[in-house]
Amino acid sequence: MSGRGLAALVTMVVLVMLAACAEDPLSLGSEKVPGAGVETRDVTISASELLSWRDTTLTGFARPSTAPFVYVSAETDVSSRGLARFNVPDTIRTFVDTLPVAKFEEVEFLLRFDTIRSEFTTFPLTVKLVELGERFEPHDATWREAAAGIPWAVPGGDIGVEIASAVLEAVSDTLLMTPAVAEDSLMKAWQRADGGNGFAIVLDGPETKLWVTQMVLRYDPTLVGRTLPVPQSQLWEEHAFILDPPQPLTGTELRVGGLPASRIYFEFVPPGILGEAGLEGATVSQAEVILQPLAAPDPYAAERSIQARKISLLADPFEAGEKTPIGSGDLIATTLDPARLREGEPVRLDITLLMARAVRDSLRRIRIGLRADPDAQALGYWEFGSAESPPEFQPQVRIVFSSAPRFTVP
Repeated sequence: MSGRGLAALVTMVVLVMLAACAEDPLSLGSEKVPGAGVETRDVTISASELLSWRDTTLTGFARPSTAPFVYVSAETDVSSRGLARFNVPDTIRTFVDTLPVAKFEEVEFLLRFDTIRSEFTTFPLTVKLVELGERFEPHDATWREAAAGIPWAVPGGDIGVEIASAVLEAVSDTLLMTPAVAEDSLMKAWQRADGGNGFAIVLDGPETKLWVTQMVLRYDPTLVGRTLPVPQSQLWEEHAFILDPPQPLTGTELRVGGLPASRIYFEFVPPGILGEAGLEGATVSQAEVILQPLAAPDPYAAERSIQARKISLLADPFEAGEKTPIGSGDLIATTLDPARLREGEPVRLDITLLMARAVRDSLRRIRIGLRADPDAQALGYWEFGSAESPPEFQPQVRIVFSSAPRFTVP
């Protein structure tokens, strides 16, 4: 065979081989391989479209009595008084022994403020400590009641004798107050009655918001049989604050933040089919729960950003209630920015790993929550639509996934 004929034969064989490969659906690189052209889908559905969805807001994890601050306000829309009590000891321990107190001298109160969150207006501003007419219970006191079922003689507390006062001339993070009453008599009265009824921190002057982070009672007790005083410093024994108007009870809306501290809990079963595609066995590349913010609550809308953390749940929150074990939380917090929430920007919680695990494990139930982190850092809160809200405010689940191929390529 001539060289030209041999070349033609080789060319024909190559063309036949290429044609055979093009027709073979299992050949390498073929677009007709079953499963090789799986489509990636991006689907968003609302809570009402899921076969199973439950959500709730639970409160009570932190209250004004357990908050790291006392809120005192003299405003037209919100009035608030701080309540506190000191349990003065009847004996003092020294390096060598423990002796009863003979006399209390050099008594003073030191208030510390969070100047970042406090809102000072015009000066001067007078801060007073005023004796209460009834004994308050820190965990139960409200603007109307001194304790559960026991109303104040006057809403907000029956104000009695002024214990101490001081004037703020400018923004400051501390305020020193000396008693306006007999020091030894005051301290011994508190000593006998375990702090007595307690006292209220009130404001006299222009509209102001004070965040009192700490109150220290300093005094120099002289012990029985001794001549030199033994200086003492004592933090408030019990404290809380009361609000008028009170924070409203939670309803069907989902709430994060506030005092009492509120947390969102929800659970759902991922759908088996999204549109025409099966989710079971799919590859999930992204998944998120989308919360729709509602209008700003009035008057307790969050004024500063709330750092919120997504948490896993180890039990059914609808059965276990507020003591539900919460498990671990995300390392990265979600920022709830009041400015963006006012504009209606949704909050997105990443659940990619949870969804991928659910798909892999035959679509098990997903339970998660959202909490302010840490609790009780802010008075304000924000609310989001729940399953009971109008369709445009209901929570949504977004899943980006690729369905599993129908059979495996050998």
